[in-house]
This record gives sequence, C-alpha cells and structure tokens, in this order.
Amino acid sequence: MRGAPLGAALAVATLAFSGCGAEEKTSSSESESSGGGAASSEAAEQKVEQQLGGSCTLEQYGGKASDLKSATVGFSQSEKEANPFRVAETQSIRDEAKKVGVKRLIVTNANSQLNKQISDIQDLVARGVDALVVAPLNSEGLEPALAAARKRDVPVITVDRKLTGPEHCKDYLTFIGSDFVQQGQRAADAMIKATGGKGNVAILLGSSGNNVTEDRNKGFLDRMKEKAPGIKIVAQQTGEFLREKGQSV
Repeated sequence: MRGAPLGAALAVATLAFSGCGAEEKTSSSESESSGGGAASSEAAEQKVEQQLGGSCTLEQYGGKASDLKSATVGFSQSEKEANPFRVAETQSIRDEAKKVGVKRLIVTNANSQLNKQISDIQDLVARGVDALVVAPLNSEGLEPALAAARKRDVPVITVDRKLTGPEHCKDYLTFIGSDFVQQGQRAADAMIKATGGKGNVAILLGSSGNNVTEDRNKGFLDRMKEKAPGIKIVAQQTGEFLREKGQSV
C-alpha cells in the first residue's frame, strides 16, 4: 500500500509552513489489504517506521512560514496515469488537499518524460507556488528543477522515490516513502510459500535508475538467498512499471 505518503506529504507541508521540523521518513502498512487501487489504499493502516535523516525546519531550509488555507501547492506527478497506482496517488493528494483546506492545488503530469518533469516543476515555481510535492520519475536528474525551487526558497517534499544526488535540507525539505527493501522481502516470502522453496523464477523489474526498482530487487534476492537456495533466478527483464510492456517481454 503506497497511498499514505501523499497524505503525509501535505501533513508535513502543514508542519513545515508552521515552522516545525520535517524529517525524512519511510512508512509501511500495519495491516495487509486484500484489494487493489484507491479503495485498498484507504483500507490499509500506515505507520511511520523509520526516520532516515535529521529534522529540517523551514527556517533551516530558508523558506517562509505560511498557511495552507491561503497557499498554492504544486504537485508534480511523474508517470502516465494509465498506471492505476498513479491514478490513485494523484486522487489521494487531491482529496487530502481538499481535506486540509489548501486554497489552490496545481497538478502536472510528466508522462514518464524526465525533461517534461523538469519543465513542469520549473513552470510551477514560475507560477508562484508556495510549496511543491514531487513524485520523482527517477532518483537522479531533477537537479535543474530543484535548483529553480531552491532559488525562490520554495519548500520541496519528495514522495515515493528517494533522490540519490540532491541533499536533504539543502536541495529539498524532506522525503516520504515506503520501505522498498521490505516490499521485496515480502514478495520473496510469498514466492517461497507458493513454490515450497523450489523452482525456476523470472523477475520482471520496474524502470531502471530509481531506488524503487533497486531496493525491491535487493530485498527479493537477498531473502531468496537466505531462505530459499532451492529457487533459481533464471531471468531478469524490465517492464518499466507498465502492464503492457510487462506482458510482452
């Protein structure tokens, strides 16, 4: 379940605008949900499981305190909303913005193009947003966009995929996401249970260049090596997080 970070992002924005500390966090579900999509996202309970870094106040970042009820917030979505998760993710931030009373929410979609996400973020900054929530397409490459926000001291909250180059509290305010290594471990546990710990397995990867793919794969492979030496990984190919491509490889 990955819907909660979006609601948490606006909660962090509320804290940040009031001058309180914002910390890099990962979250995981406290209970498993049986369904998919937005409904299951609402059903699963979330908890903050790990603090990844120290706190960063809005003052330390260089931003100005404000009130979300009079603020304009920008949300930069990364991937095509043909992906059901992205549909639910965008809707969740719309719902949360309405719930906490954000005056104006501007949503953009990069349609899986890094250059477009950079220009989307730069455009949001030029339009005078008071805060940005960004779902990065890749863990690297958004430096020009972050620099534009930094130049105007616009607080940036990243969700889902962790940035590997930019620095916390310098280039962005905070990161909120899931423990993807743990997700890979859980997938491995389910595979071991389904196969009895023996068999040939092919891995369908997400897109390269982001921590989601790398961490899930690491968690999966490490758990397999630890608990199921009788399972052989016979192939690994990328499906780019696209159902159609995953069905064709």
